[in-house]
Amino acid sequence: MAAYMVVLVYLDKSEWVADYVANVPDILRKYGGEYFAVSERVVKFEGDKPTPDQVALFTFPSIERMQAFVISDEYAPYKDARLAQSNATIIGFEPRP
Repeated sequence: MAAYMVVLVYLDKSEWVADYVANVPDILRKYGGEYFAVSERVVKFEGDKPTPDQVALFTFPSIERMQAFVISDEYAPYKDARLAQSNATIIGFEPRP
């Protein structure tokens, strides 16, 4: 069953972004992941949480492949750079059958 990853990014600094964008898509694809949508134009309609600077939606073949990507050694340096210069909420889910 397909799984989806939603990423809400709150930037402190953006120095990590260019290297991340240049390298992470290839790593993501090794785990069956695909970019579905990425946007820096984010409009909040409801809620009292801050509006993120960026939102991304990815698809994976399964939650297990998604988790394998997130904890992979290949992704680790890019994840570390992102964590050092931003804050994110990342969730994965499988749709109801």
